[in-house]
Amino acid sequence: MNDYQHEFDDPIFDIMLEELLGDGAPPDLSSEILARLQGDSITESAEVSISPKRKRRRSGSRRTSLLAPLSLALSAAACILAVIAIVLNSNQVTPNQPGNDLAAESPERQAPGEDIDPSTLVQTPSPTPAPMDDPDTMPSPNEPRPLVVSDDNNSVTPNSITLPELQPETNVWKHPLAFVSTNKITPLAEADILSGISHELSKQWKEQGVSPSEYATDLEWVRRVYLRLIGRVPTTNELTPFLEKEITPEAREALVNRLLYSSQYTEEYLQHWSNLWTNTLIGRHGGTGRDRANREGLAKYLYDSLQVNKPYHQIVEQLISATGDSNPDSPDFNGAVNFLLASVDDKDTTLATTRTTNIFLGQKLQCAQCHNHPSSDIGQNQFWEMDAYFSQIHITRAGQGKQAGYRLSNKDFKGVETPDGDAGNYFEQSNGVVRLAFPAFLGHAESTASGALKDFDRRTRLASLVSQSPLLERTLVNRLWSHFFGYGFTTEVDDMGPHVQISHPQLLDSLANQTRANKYNLKSLLKWIALSDPFLRSSIYSPSNGIDSPELGDQPLFSRYYSRQLEPEEVYQSLLALSGHIRSPESFGQQQLAQRNWLGQFTRQMETDDAEEVSSFKGDIQQSLVLMNGELMKKVTSLEGNTVLGKIVASGNPTQVKVQQLFLAALARHPSSDELTKIKKLAADSQADEKQFLQDIWWALLNSGEFILDH
Repeated sequence: MNDYQHEFDDPIFDIMLEELLGDGAPPDLSSEILARLQGDSITESAEVSISPKRKRRRSGSRRTSLLAPLSLALSAAACILAVIAIVLNSNQVTPNQPGNDLAAESPERQAPGEDIDPSTLVQTPSPTPAPMDDPDTMPSPNEPRPLVVSDDNNSVTPNSITLPELQPETNVWKHPLAFVSTNKITPLAEADILSGISHELSKQWKEQGVSPSEYATDLEWVRRVYLRLIGRVPTTNELTPFLEKEITPEAREALVNRLLYSSQYTEEYLQHWSNLWTNTLIGRHGGTGRDRANREGLAKYLYDSLQVNKPYHQIVEQLISATGDSNPDSPDFNGAVNFLLASVDDKDTTLATTRTTNIFLGQKLQCAQCHNHPSSDIGQNQFWEMDAYFSQIHITRAGQGKQAGYRLSNKDFKGVETPDGDAGNYFEQSNGVVRLAFPAFLGHAESTASGALKDFDRRTRLASLVSQSPLLERTLVNRLWSHFFGYGFTTEVDDMGPHVQISHPQLLDSLANQTRANKYNLKSLLKWIALSDPFLRSSIYSPSNGIDSPELGDQPLFSRYYSRQLEPEEVYQSLLALSGHIRSPESFGQQQLAQRNWLGQFTRQMETDDAEEVSSFKGDIQQSLVLMNGELMKKVTSLEGNTVLGKIVASGNPTQVKVQQLFLAALARHPSSDELTKIKKLAADSQADEKQFLQDIWWALLNSGEFILDH
């Protein structure tokens, strides 16, 4: 130690020792330390006495502190521990090799219905690493690294890394309603279904202590049912039969049947609902050049399906499993492929997963795309397990010239293959750990995860699962109920997850069961809702149902009809009908294009993962200017051609009768006595002739807030 004594002759160190030991001298333990380092055994040393040390002179007065000894002692201990840790780790750390891969984890496959432990790892023997000094056996930097799944660090190859300590726990949640019940459902008579709706709502009204609003006027109901079933307001001629006498339940049913089934309204029904479902499936901007879909092709498929009243679950199954060409002019045309063509970007199928689970199952899994769902038991792995069903999708260009488009097909998926023959895709968890995802339907694992089509056609399997799931009819009922009332049984119509509160669970279950029992007949479900008690109610509050205000965030009780602005498509079609235009099958494509161009003034698509759209059709200045001064408004207010205004003006009726007919055509009501008084005064003061005067009134009615309000 004497040779190194000069290395420790440090005045600062001496001061620290002096503060720590006071006036005593430190013991000489150098021999004992050397012996321990060399592994020599040492007998217990005798008690060491500390002899007084000569005081050192320092300039100035020495400050003393009660905390200084404790602080310095802790600092010295921390330094010693850090040195020990460095020494120990230097003997264990293995340097990383460039290009290392994270080890994959593959859950073992079990038969359907069995509970599995998704965190179970497949064990594979580690290959013996080649000597690193042999250049012939060293892997090329560009070669793919071998897949190694391991539980311990002993099986790590130089080209792979395992992180057993960071292995996450897979979410094993399973949706309880994923699969259909084996219980047989008996179809009920229509009267019993309508009675059941009234019973369930009345029960809750009584519990909440509210009385429902009075029934709406006959004309108010007629206007509603035209808007909800064929997407436009009724004309004066269509309202006239209901002016003479009170509408009976039989007359209501006859009108609903006429709108749904008669040849007079077939074309309007088909165009309205094919357009509505196209918007639901791919948005207002889908298939317009931003993706590979052909919008007209999808609309034609839906039009043809609705024309034969194809069961809804068959439509869904075809949309998910479809193969073929997107262009209607192609000999291999299959319009159903455009749903997925609008939802797949190169190899990114996340939008297809989002739309499939949202629209058809009412499960908003995209909230778990990057992390576990913040408010439910849905884990991130559930999203990617659903996404794995689309991994065999193959998209290529098809046709030339007029027949140009895209072809959707399937092909074998290799992905990341595991030793047991499964093929998965990586996804990264929020904690940075990478995992493999294999097909599992809402948490229910498949018996195989092979990527070979001959072994497992993933998309066809998913189509079958979705079309048979009880979630399908529940989501359909919720969506169509919201179409009629503006609100469904949940806050968001496509979010019916296990964490979401349902306002009327018994009513939802009942309508869903009857939808399945009636083989997913869309027209039957529309008829039930159109004839239901809440659809007959007024939008005016009763003395006790003020709490029924979902507009303010309250849970809907459906004790009154909720007023809301018409959708832009409904305004367009209403103005078109009042201009005398008749929708025909021959002009379907042209009419859709004209409507889309008009709607483009109010809507735009957001650059989000789920392709959200925003609408400025909310009563702002832009909307008012377009409606007041647009080309469509000029056609509607024209006195020429077959317009409603032209027919009324040309009739031989008195001016007051003509004014009443204008009110009926625009607002489905007669003018009030106060309105008639004001109109007479305006007529007396006006210098314009009758035609110009009636034209001004018509223009004012069509630009009023009441015209674009469904009430």
